Formats: sequence, C-alpha cells, structure tokens
Amino acid sequence: MVKKELIEALDLLLRDLMETTMLFGGKVVVFSGDFRQTLSVVRGGQREDFVRKSLLCSEIWHQPEKLHLSENMRAKADPTFCEYLMRIGNGKERKNDKSKIEIPRPLIIPFTTEKDSLNHLFKVTYPDLYLTHSNTSFITSRAILTTKNDFVDEINDILISQFSTDEKVYLATDETIDPKDQSEYEDFLHTLSPPGLPPYKLFLKKNCPIILLRNLNSCKGFLQWDTINM
Repeated sequence: MVKKELIEALDLLLRDLMETTMLFGGKVVVFSGDFRQTLSVVRGGQREDFVRKSLLCSEIWHQPEKLHLSENMRAKADPTFCEYLMRIGNGKERKNDKSKIEIPRPLIIPFTTEKDSLNHLFKVTYPDLYLTHSNTSFITSRAILTTKNDFVDEINDILISQFSTDEKVYLATDETIDPKDQSEYEDFLHTLSPPGLPPYKLFLKKNCPIILLRNLNSCKGFLQWDTINM
C-alpha cells in the first residue's frame, strides 16, 4: 500500500548512506502484498490514480526479485470459496447488468435489524460460543472483519460479553506534558481513543484473544495490548 515515492526515497537514502549505486544500498528489503487487494490510497482518486502511485509504476519495479505465492492457505479447506476469490482477483467473475459482482446467497447474512443481523452473524461465525470459548483453536481460526474502528470496538464488546468468565477492566494511564495541567485535562484525555491505541477502559475476560500492537518500553516490560476483532 506504500506509495512509490516513499519507496524510491528509501532507495535513494540507503544508496547515499552506503555510498553505492546498488538498489537499496545493497540491503535486503522485502515487500509483500497483493496489488489486486491493497493498492495505495489516493484521496479523491480514481482507479488509474491508485495504480499510478503503486510500486508497479515505479522505475525500480523491474529490479527486485519477485516471488509469487499461488496457494491460498486461509481458504485451503474450502476450495470452492478459494476459486471464487481467485476469479474475483483475476477479473473473471461474472457481473450483473450493472457491472457489479454479486455475492453468492450462502455467503450473505440477511439484514432485518442491526441487532438481529449482528446476532445472526455471531451465531454463524461462533456457534455455541458459551461452550467453545475456552477452545483456543476454535476462537483464533475465525474472524469478523469490518470497516471502521468504532465498529471493531462495538463488535468486540458484544462478543466479549458472551464469554462466561469474569470480566476485568484495565485503565490506561494518561499524562500531560506539564504536570500542572494533569487535573484540568485528565478527564478529557480519558475520552480520547486514538487510532492504533486501545481505549481508556479495556474490558477483558479469560480466554479472550488479545494481540500485541507494539512494545511501548521493552526495558521496563511495558506492552500495549488490545483485543482482536474476533
């Protein structure tokens, strides 16, 4: 998803630092991804703008060694779904009279109300969660994806509430740069939920999957955790 200008700037920087004309200064740089799924984001752009900003259109694209992965490991157990994804990715899936790809009905959760449809989605994805929540492989082998962080938090909260274990609440520590402002702005800081950071109040239960986002201070063992969108 990185724009080609950033990659080209990294290439020039490494060449300069290493005092060589070799690509990336002779350092090993690995890029991974699928241009069919994750192109660069161009605000207000069209399809051609996304492609033009990608590494594909960079003058250094022909130089790196390219390794192609052809087997979908996530959908390996469901060859029909795997073939469906590949047809979409290769532009071969049939379209309707509005030039849109129609999702097969077995893959659709009918919408009635937001609450009922969400509950239906939970039951299909995590059947008998109250009995299977202690099964690690069952929990981590499936996921619900959504578009916005607010939806992620909402879905996480609903699913965690279905775990039968006791709930624990973890509070974040918010500090102002100037200690004199702490009492005045502390309540305000507690209301903020910056992207990439866990909420001020983090609700967890035993057997609930969590993911380490980043190591805040490895020397002191300060780790930042968050719940995953199950």
